[in-house]
Amino acid sequence: MSRAVASLLRLLAASTMVLATATAQAPQPGLAWDVPMRGAHVFDRQSRVDVGPPPSKLRADLVVAGGDDAEPCNWRVLTTTAAALPADWHKPAFDDSGWASGRGKFEPEVDAARGKRTRWNTEVLCLRTRVDLPKKPKALQFVVDHDDHVRIWLNGKLLVADDGYGRGRRFLVFGPELDAWQRGDNLLAAQCTNIGGAQYFDLQLVAFTTLPAGVRDDEGLRKLLREDDEAAAAVRRELFGAFRPPALLLHGDLDAQGQAIKQPPSDLRELLWFVAMDLRAGVLGGTVQLDAPRMFRFGDLQLRGKADAVDADGWQNLQVGWKTANEPNLRGDSKRWVERHVKSQVWFATDGELTVRRRLEGKGQRARVVEFAGSASGRIRRGKDWKELAATFAQQEHWRLANTRDGQDAEFRQLVADALLRGTTRLREQLKDATGGNLAAQPADGENSFHSGRLAIGLLALLKGGVPKDDEVVVRGLDELRKRPLIDTYSLANAIMALEALYIPADEVADLRSGAIDRPRQRTPSASDKALLQKWTEQLLRNADTRTDPAYLLRFNYTGGPRFDNSVNQYGLLGLYSAHLCGIEVKGSLWEAAANHLLQCQGTEGPKVDLELIDYRTYARRLADPDAEVTSSRSQQKANGWSYHEMKQDGDMMPARGSMVCAGLTGLAICQAAIADQPNMKRPKLLADVGRARGDGFAWLAQHMTARFHPGELAHQQQWFYYYLYGLERASLLSGVALIQNRDWYFEGAMVLVLAQLADGNWPGELRWDAEVERNAMAILFLKRSTAPVLTGK
Repeated sequence: MSRAVASLLRLLAASTMVLATATAQAPQPGLAWDVPMRGAHVFDRQSRVDVGPPPSKLRADLVVAGGDDAEPCNWRVLTTTAAALPADWHKPAFDDSGWASGRGKFEPEVDAARGKRTRWNTEVLCLRTRVDLPKKPKALQFVVDHDDHVRIWLNGKLLVADDGYGRGRRFLVFGPELDAWQRGDNLLAAQCTNIGGAQYFDLQLVAFTTLPAGVRDDEGLRKLLREDDEAAAAVRRELFGAFRPPALLLHGDLDAQGQAIKQPPSDLRELLWFVAMDLRAGVLGGTVQLDAPRMFRFGDLQLRGKADAVDADGWQNLQVGWKTANEPNLRGDSKRWVERHVKSQVWFATDGELTVRRRLEGKGQRARVVEFAGSASGRIRRGKDWKELAATFAQQEHWRLANTRDGQDAEFRQLVADALLRGTTRLREQLKDATGGNLAAQPADGENSFHSGRLAIGLLALLKGGVPKDDEVVVRGLDELRKRPLIDTYSLANAIMALEALYIPADEVADLRSGAIDRPRQRTPSASDKALLQKWTEQLLRNADTRTDPAYLLRFNYTGGPRFDNSVNQYGLLGLYSAHLCGIEVKGSLWEAAANHLLQCQGTEGPKVDLELIDYRTYARRLADPDAEVTSSRSQQKANGWSYHEMKQDGDMMPARGSMVCAGLTGLAICQAAIADQPNMKRPKLLADVGRARGDGFAWLAQHMTARFHPGELAHQQQWFYYYLYGLERASLLSGVALIQNRDWYFEGAMVLVLAQLADGNWPGELRWDAEVERNAMAILFLKRSTAPVLTGK
């Protein structure tokens, strides 16, 4: 018996003795997670998520269950070579009594927890089973996972022959080919041949015993199946993007007791993770009672169930049901606010059941989940009173602990370096043709120049990401950018930042973080670039909101006109500051006016928070000597953020959005630093107000920060994730903040990004359309910690 299991058994025995002498109402002792401070557990994950169609016009019967079904088919199995295949083995008269038996899935390695039940590691797999078809089917549908060639026979007649490969492939059999059917007992045979590489097989068979009127051929049947699939796909597109948080548990995910997830998930696919990571039931088990409030598109979810006691091998079973609450919890907000900003964004209701079987290893009161297998099955409903079934939801997960990251250790740094190399290599390929696709120049008299802004942020990411300045793609891209007409604030700001990046002194960022210098150094652009920067800056300032006097209140629009938003306003200030560092004169009054705007449109009604911020120098001293006395910035703040527009509209506070909170913090830090650069500009009250507002913004992040989704406003939790992370990087680094509430914001975001990155160097897309170039650029800029601190505390 392992020491970990023995420890758990001792804990179980001790807990039992405690409970035996306590009252019946005494709580069970929970466990706390054994995860390094500011570290993470990383898991290997296998996952399958299916969003199925609502009730179909088609009536289907499951004839042969696949490996993902509750009771997979029990086949007669032969694993052999092509040369040794028995003659006529696929015909009914063949005697297979000497064959072994096995259930799907068939793969080289058996792993029952992942549904891989039967080993197949030879050239050919042969399967036979008897199926009862009392009534002649109108059509058969085979759903097959196969790598490589597949053949399927019914009573010796070949129905399917395909030399491709893939998972979830559908094969329809219709018409005369079904003449092989016979009433009662039928022989189904299947063969898969591996020609190299991946190797797997699984099969499910569905029979359609009746067809709707008008369906007379396979094309009509395929049309109905496509309609069913499209109905399910439409629901899936509303709920799930390609990005999903990777399989890990961050120390920063946990509550203050270290027992459960602090920030409930925003994605239905994360319910199994949410339940599996909760250790509050302890080794004796008991009730499970979780809430996932304000989940994207679903509102408040309630999860109720039970956990069994941990068995002698460390395994524990949990059974939990979930459902959407009838009414969202107010959570301190007014009914009107909830109606406007929560209920209006709840498009579906859901209910279902999930099971988790997890294995725990522990040391005393601390434990970790080293493996879990889970399944979930539920409904997604919509319409009046949620009576219309929109789709079904089914999920299977298997997680196994792979490694543990002890904060920013050497292996973590290597993961980041590898991700940056893959990312910059991929982004460089995407920027090779700077004149094509969504990078091509737009008309000079158009409404915007967003394509050029996309090119500019891509070039900025390459330069900050370590690609040499004289790289041919960088040189060509900048030359192309220099000659383009730039119209909108986003494009102008990114272009200014990209040019500024050419002239950043070596080691400046490291010197700023260490305190060797107290502010960024002046850049010395070439005469031609400085003239271009001057032109772009003048155009940028013409893009201010025309409803206010920029001498007193400066806020940016995309182009000059009567509007603003805090997103593009952030870019305006970033561009102005880069121009300022390059020697372009920006009046001091403009920085004051920009700060006035951000102070004016910040929220005011947030709760009080005891905030702790650690700067980079202090954090470095703490790492070098954990016992050394260091001081941190502690203050009582109000957790107030920013929204996309004004924070107050029609008498109601608007919901704050994580990316906009970071935008507000970014703007205030820039304004504070720029005002400090004006030798004759003394604004003690303004700077005090800016300091208070920055503290309030960081207090909002302390309460809501997560690296798993875009926190805040319900409508945007599954959008603008990379933009939010890049904003978090800017907001934190500009202020020189290494830790927020003792959480390493960089480690958390970097772990998510390096594990989510695709093999080709791209990062997965979000729920709505987004451009690969910008997505990749923002991920690179975060990982590189590309922003130079402007407030160093010196």
